Amino acid sequence: MHQTEILSNIIEKIKGSKKSLVLSHLNPDGDTLGSMLALGAVLKESGHVVDHVVSDDVPEVLKFLPFAEYVKRPESEGLQKNYDLAFSLDCGSIKRLGSAKSLWFNAGATINIDHHISNEGFGNINWIEPEATSTGQVVYWLTKELKVKITKEIATLFYITLLTDTGCFSNSNTNAEAMKWASELILLGAEHEKVYKKVFMEKPYRAVKLFGAALNNLSLLEDGMLAWTYVDNGLMKSLSAMSEDAEDIVDYMMRTKGVKVGVFFRDDLSEIKISLRSNTNEIDVSRIAASIGGGGHKRAAGANIKAPFDEVKKTVLDKVLYELKSRK
Repeated sequence: MHQTEILSNIIEKIKGSKKSLVLSHLNPDGDTLGSMLALGAVLKESGHVVDHVVSDDVPEVLKFLPFAEYVKRPESEGLQKNYDLAFSLDCGSIKRLGSAKSLWFNAGATINIDHHISNEGFGNINWIEPEATSTGQVVYWLTKELKVKITKEIATLFYITLLTDTGCFSNSNTNAEAMKWASELILLGAEHEKVYKKVFMEKPYRAVKLFGAALNNLSLLEDGMLAWTYVDNGLMKSLSAMSEDAEDIVDYMMRTKGVKVGVFFRDDLSEIKISLRSNTNEIDVSRIAASIGGGGHKRAAGANIKAPFDEVKKTVLDKVLYELKSRK
């Protein structure tokens, strides 16, 4: 189906519905949460009663976002039943919805909106835009087509999807279109300075300590082209750290001169979370992530594996080393 047909189909569904569910992925980041909250506000403006559901808590660093107080867990009381529509935002696979999957499957129609090329297309309607800067930008296009007014709050939500998914305008998806969109959002009232400070410049003490420990564990392989590090559950517990406190570690590693690929492992006992980054178009880390059950973008991807740390580390590093050696 052509993208314009998909968009028309989504608009038709929205106009013919009244009860909607908006979902973000596990361990929510700025794009999935900003997209979900923005779409929720847009649907309310379109006359819908909306529930915002996430399987994990809203990260402390993102609780300042407009409408974040509306977010509920799948087990929360007071959720609607028999949703007309369920929207998944920025989720590459159905398993990334976590325990909210049951709500998704019970909706009258499901709409999957994303910008990851590795998306599995698990909705009744799938709107995947790999060229979009963020999933938030896809929701922005939908908002414009619905002719819903973009308030200061909604603009701020769109802005955080842009800022976080471009790595503060430093990633490869920072192009002229991204900068033009940033300008549009600021003109619409997005609190750009506040978003930057809250997300990137106000880290809790425990996060800074965790960051230091991870850098202390940093190792280089393959003549400095591969950087990898880890934090274990014991360290996380000793610092009372949360998963969100480890989010920026892998991106900082990539500042190391000569590094082409970075791998960060976080062991939380139940599973190992792997974050992958690439500084070169030669190495597509989304392919590596997909081979171990994950997904993402060419330059930024990840996966979760339930296996012993040493086993996971060897598997992943071997795959990255193979890619690097094959391109020498």
